Amino acid sequence: MFFYIVRPNCNLERMMTFLFLAAASAYLCELLWFRRGLRKGDASRTVPGLEPTVSVIVAARNEEDRITDCLRSLAALEYPPEKIEIIIVDDRSTDRTAAIIRQFSSLYPAVRCVTSGAPEGNLQGKANAILHGIEASKGEILMFTDADCKVPPSWVRETVPYFDDATGVVGGFTLLDAGRPFEGMQQLDWIFLIGVASSAAGWNIPVTAIGNNLSIRRSAYDAVGGYREVPFSVTEDYALVQAILRKTNFKVQFPVNARTVVQSKACQSWKQLFRQKQRWVVGGLDMVPRGVFMMLVGWIYRFLLVASWPFVDSFFFVGVVALVMWCELLYLALPLQRFGSLRSIRFFPVFELYYLPLVLCSPFIAWISRNIVWKERTHRKQTT
Repeated sequence: MFFYIVRPNCNLERMMTFLFLAAASAYLCELLWFRRGLRKGDASRTVPGLEPTVSVIVAARNEEDRITDCLRSLAALEYPPEKIEIIIVDDRSTDRTAAIIRQFSSLYPAVRCVTSGAPEGNLQGKANAILHGIEASKGEILMFTDADCKVPPSWVRETVPYFDDATGVVGGFTLLDAGRPFEGMQQLDWIFLIGVASSAAGWNIPVTAIGNNLSIRRSAYDAVGGYREVPFSVTEDYALVQAILRKTNFKVQFPVNARTVVQSKACQSWKQLFRQKQRWVVGGLDMVPRGVFMMLVGWIYRFLLVASWPFVDSFFFVGVVALVMWCELLYLALPLQRFGSLRSIRFFPVFELYYLPLVLCSPFIAWISRNIVWKERTHRKQTT
């Protein structure tokens, strides 16, 4: 890969070609490493027959249009009834969300409705709601999803065996519904990012897990003091996992298991999408160093992709970019094939057009953002 083509006696072209090729080579190696990590996750440690008590906790704020589908999927979970409880926390909704939850809980005794208390200190927004759900629960394993998601009946049954004695966190994939290119590029974006977390866990180098398909051992939660001790973050799930990674010796497992995949909805407008990405990149400022390094490799490649194209031989440039895109395609195809969604590969071209500016702009979005708006609430970015 370090063979390069330049016009003679042109130091700038020679330097830019070398930098571009070095960055592309590093990123290619990382993509292959990611794909191998996804496969290593298939060998995740499991404990057959494990049936701990489980508390499923969902925070819901102004979700009257979506929460019914979520509740129905939770009611259909296949797990011993005496070992599971489902706690839905009304996060001070201003629509019919609370009424829908109460009506549903009257029909399904396993479903309980809890109302979050007033925010105080670092207990703001969703973290405050989740805290009240956890404190009302009794399960040995805490499982989380979002009110706009649907879980498969096998979700709990297939997740809990990964909690061997060394494991404190189990992550799972979320697949966005995608019929249009705008939704499809978001679906591939989610698969790409979640795949990085899954791959890193496969290599036993955990970086994070995603909150709408997240399971945590209660003792791991208690070991870090729970949300009462975790500093406020606009991505509260991410902050909790980071605290567990930093303060305990618990491991993370993140299998590519189709029977634990959660379904969710893509953002329906550019405004919603921007606010989501803004929240993610600001929350990601607290990422553990190894996670920062993984994301930095891709950012440097894309920066040099833009910066070096006027200086690199065009034929050679196109060839390298095509090779990188092919490796990205192979990386995405592995989980999509497992989930029976390989048809979503048709969205790959629009994903590439979207992902380049997204990655390049992310550090600047994090830097300039002061207020984060989510669920009709405004949170100020925390500074240290």
